[in-house]
Amino acid sequence: MLKRKLFREIGKNLSQFITILLMVMIGVMAYSGIEAYMDGMIGAADKFYTDNNLQDLNVMGMGFSKEDLDTVKGLPHVNNAERKLVFNAINSDDNDKGFVVSFIESNEISKFYLEDGIPFDVNKKGAWVDPWYMRENGLKIGDKIRFKYDTLELEEEIVGAIQVPDHIYDIKDESALLPDHATFGFIFLSANEIPESFIKNSVMKEAGIEDENVFDAVMPDFDYTSYIPYNYVMVDVDDKDNVDSVKNSIEDKIESAQAIIKIEDSLSYSTYQGEIDEGRGFVGIFSGLFLFIAILSVITTMTRVIKKQRIQIGTLKALGFSDVKVQMHYIGYGFWVSLIGACLGLLAGKFFIGSVFMGLEMDFFEIPNDGAVMNPLSYLVAALVVLGISFVTYLTCRKQLKENPAETLRIELPKVKSGTLGFTTTSVFKKMKFATKWNIRDVIRNKIRTLTAVVGITGCCVLIVCALGMLNSIDHFIDLQFEDLYNFSYRLSLKQDIKDNEIKALTDEYGNNTSKTLGIEIKDDAGNREANTIFVHDAGEYVRFIDPDDDFMTLDRDDGVYITHKLGENENIKIGDYVTWHIYGSKDYYESQVVGYNKDPQTQGVTATRKYIESLGIDYVPDSIYTNIDLSNKKDIPNVELVQDKSNLKENISGMLEMMRSMIVIIIVVAVLLGVIIIYSMSILSYSEKQYQFSTLKVLGFEDSKIRRIFVKQNNWIAIAAIIIGLPLGRGLTSWLFKICIDEKFDIDTHIYFITYLLGAAGTFLVSFVVSTILGRKVNSIDMVSSLKSNE
Repeated sequence: MLKRKLFREIGKNLSQFITILLMVMIGVMAYSGIEAYMDGMIGAADKFYTDNNLQDLNVMGMGFSKEDLDTVKGLPHVNNAERKLVFNAINSDDNDKGFVVSFIESNEISKFYLEDGIPFDVNKKGAWVDPWYMRENGLKIGDKIRFKYDTLELEEEIVGAIQVPDHIYDIKDESALLPDHATFGFIFLSANEIPESFIKNSVMKEAGIEDENVFDAVMPDFDYTSYIPYNYVMVDVDDKDNVDSVKNSIEDKIESAQAIIKIEDSLSYSTYQGEIDEGRGFVGIFSGLFLFIAILSVITTMTRVIKKQRIQIGTLKALGFSDVKVQMHYIGYGFWVSLIGACLGLLAGKFFIGSVFMGLEMDFFEIPNDGAVMNPLSYLVAALVVLGISFVTYLTCRKQLKENPAETLRIELPKVKSGTLGFTTTSVFKKMKFATKWNIRDVIRNKIRTLTAVVGITGCCVLIVCALGMLNSIDHFIDLQFEDLYNFSYRLSLKQDIKDNEIKALTDEYGNNTSKTLGIEIKDDAGNREANTIFVHDAGEYVRFIDPDDDFMTLDRDDGVYITHKLGENENIKIGDYVTWHIYGSKDYYESQVVGYNKDPQTQGVTATRKYIESLGIDYVPDSIYTNIDLSNKKDIPNVELVQDKSNLKENISGMLEMMRSMIVIIIVVAVLLGVIIIYSMSILSYSEKQYQFSTLKVLGFEDSKIRRIFVKQNNWIAIAAIIIGLPLGRGLTSWLFKICIDEKFDIDTHIYFITYLLGAAGTFLVSFVVSTILGRKVNSIDMVSSLKSNE
């Protein structure tokens, strides 16, 4: 009988129970889906790095010998080390396509994940190729691939499609902020595939010998394998705690080491980890808010649903049903509905939110993707949600059961002090309309319901403003970087081996606005070193700077360095302090005073004038020239590695942020959906509790239209209160997220457009108004006899 009653009551109040189910589902879906996406990314990387032995250090230089390799292998705490020759080549059949080519001697470090083909063997011919490049270009195992670099040109058969742990994220050059798998990929080959003629010609060129016969006479026992210019050594360290000591030992013992980079500072690793760190911050806040708002609304709704069963509870008790039986019956109201909602939320979380977010992220990264992974914590949270709702249902029912059946069979009178009831007939309230007075009294009688509605709608308003505000701030960041700071049309990236007369020829033609970027390490007082860059400025007004207040500034100090404000905050470096640094490839350290802060939205580092750098005895050889001359029809300029169009740079970074936009749009849609459901749930709950009062008003002669206005007015008040609280909280949450969660290399200010506040406010109010208006129509069909006699 009680089971039949349970289903009958759910059927009679179907809309309320559906909203409860949907709120639980959305809350659990948001939480579990976002956790599944984050755990999927983390798990995929951890598994890939561990199973395939990602290196701990990359040692870069020129011409690492076998003796250098043996020295590194013999250092304490070094498990293994491998050499490789790495360079960028172009496709022989299409010069617009390129590869990063690596010749390796073995594959015990950064081992291949084989998608197709044969495993790597140094004694086998052929090329192991990026599978993403193969798919984009219609290549398969057995096809030929051709590339050229300097005087080297090779044609190789593709024997394997591989993913490599230190090639998760590859870009063609500094102008590309996103991988383009159709035009750029990686190729690995055995070191035995390096042609002897290529090495021989390189050695002859370096020695200044043009005649091969003369070279053979001078070096009759020439062994080309000893002259392969390996420029990388990958080092596997036994423990992360020993990486710094190994790094110091290599610096002391290997003279040809120009730079030693921790894997955490490499582009591939840091970009992927940066996405994880950003995601953790953003999605953790959003998922937590979704869950909190949904559960708060569900608990309030369930409490009111059970309170509406007061007379039924009294009847069951009077008929002799035990307290335990009645409690279990009413706990079932919350338990079964929330259990179904939680299960649906877990499924939707993994296969909708988790899979969609994971797919968006993995479009940029080459990593074996096992998909979204459900965290056991998500199951625990879902279980706690169900138990929490059931427990609140139990407490509400228990409170009703404490009363005598005779008391329970009567309608519960609101507990309002007479003084409180009377205040609406005095002072300024005396002149108010009846509808206003009636709603004020109703709000006072139902504080918890009103407060919950305000909190729920405020939370949704906060989420919408925050998500839209993040989009606004990203747009502002792009405009600031590319319209205000980049005051040029084109940037020419010069070749590394360019000579002074060649630089002069270029500056004579394109202007002498130049810069140089140097890779450096900054050492703190404890001896810890962090990789960074120093931007040497000699570009005039072509590259502009702003201070922490976003006002334009000039670099007018030639006696020290400027650092970005965010770097100063993160490292606790103040103006007037000294920073100790050295250039990669040089063991000379410099101690420079910080003479000012500047702000850079995209890069956090050090800036200095050309005059200051030259005063330290460092030769200034520019690597970039900035110009406003139209170069749209020029692809190849002598001694220029790359011509970068500012508009293309802007498109690239916009594309890089497109994934974040897509995720934010999904969050907005879910927030709006949750907001609609909460507003509907609170409105229908409010309406159902007012049926007796509305019936009384109808008997007293109030028209249906006036009663509807009374109902809509109160919901409008709640929506307006939520909007007033939600708009500033949305801005505050946006600022907090950008400050705490954004990648350290970005410095993005909160910049929310007026239209965003307008949309957030208008959208929230409109939904509330429409839902209230629709529900208000039910006033016309109230059965006054049953409503009024139910309290007798």
